[in-house]
Amino acid sequence: MSSEHVPTSRPRGGTVVWGVLLTLTGLAVLAVGLGVALDVQAVLIVLLAVGGVGMLVSALVRRPEEPPQD
Repeated sequence: MSSEHVPTSRPRGGTVVWGVLLTLTGLAVLAVGLGVALDVQAVLIVLLAVGGVGMLVSALVRRPEEPPQD
């Protein structure tokens, strides 16, 4: 067996937040296309708030990268 440390690949917090925002935007567009009445200003405010909180949380819970071990 090898004792080498294999780094795990995790998505960056910002990438996840942008993915969630794009998904929510797509769902809102689909809802409007299906005839659901949405207040566009309120939807945009909520999207910005979710994005901002998501970025803050991802920055706070991000683990520092470990230095490479020889």
